[in-house]
Amino acid sequence: MGQKAARREKLAAIRERALEILASPETQTLMSRERALDSLGYLWVVEKERLGPLLAC
Repeated sequence: MGQKAARREKLAAIRERALEILASPETQTLMSRERALDSLGYLWVVEKERLGPLLAC
């Protein structure tokens, strides 16, 4: 597996876990919910940097 594919899988796993946590807030601690939101923010920045040139058109 190439580096790009491995990175995509890692980002997808982060996104999936963060969404899992946010989907069931009553079973999660405040700290884990905050970390999940931070993870989504990180993913937003990564995607924005990757897609930035495409979105500028």
